[in-house]
Amino acid sequence: MTIKITGTGSYIPENIEKNEDFHQHEFLNVDGSQINSPNEVIVEKFKDITGIVERRYANDKLIASDLGYLAAEKAIEDAKIDRENIDYIIVAHNFGDVKKDAIQSDILPCLATRVKHKLLIKNPKCVAYDILFGCPGWVEGTIQAQAFIKAGMAKKCLVIGAETLSRVVDKHDRDSMIYSDGAGATIIEATDEEGGILAHNTASFTYDEAYYLFFGNSNNPELDKDTRYIKMHGRKIYEFALNNVPK
Repeated sequence: MTIKITGTGSYIPENIEKNEDFHQHEFLNVDGSQINSPNEVIVEKFKDITGIVERRYANDKLIASDLGYLAAEKAIEDAKIDRENIDYIIVAHNFGDVKKDAIQSDILPCLATRVKHKLLIKNPKCVAYDILFGCPGWVEGTIQAQAFIKAGMAKKCLVIGAETLSRVVDKHDRDSMIYSDGAGATIIEATDEEGGILAHNTASFTYDEAYYLFFGNSNNPELDKDTRYIKMHGRKIYEFALNNVPK
């Protein structure tokens, strides 16, 4: 027995933030000092490194679990299944539900529970839980779904990746340009057909790399010290990926 993706869905926000929209931002160094380059140069260099020219931000009234729900509805419709027969709902994210202009994330109840509630699923044996796994969260969720199915614990799983990172970015940090919002969902089912996951290799590098991504203060020292934003050592992450992922 292996697995098959029988349905997919996504939610891509309509609000577009283009690179040139960052020309008016006040980017600062980590110590709060001015950067000795015009924003046009900073933005162009960012584009050359990442290839990103625009990103999507969620509507002010939507939160991450809303995006996950909207993507899930499309995946269920695409798979043509009865939602009451879903055995697991796995939602991967980093920061939970963050309302617009809020300084606190909300993960109680977990986002998977909120998605199940929005889907109006009554079956108590449909288990809903979250995983905090960074960028490859959906991939890890799929690996877990495969494990449940191969162990005979499930036949159908809904795996979702959802995030509203625009709510936790420091506008004074150049790295803020890389983050955006959206959600994707897949229905993964047991199958006797050929295919499935051919191979996978997962790892956690934490000895030197644990805090390459972290929550920290704004680069603007005049802002509230109690407010935290998503922060990363971008160059270190970039070099780590180039050196380790191909291996």
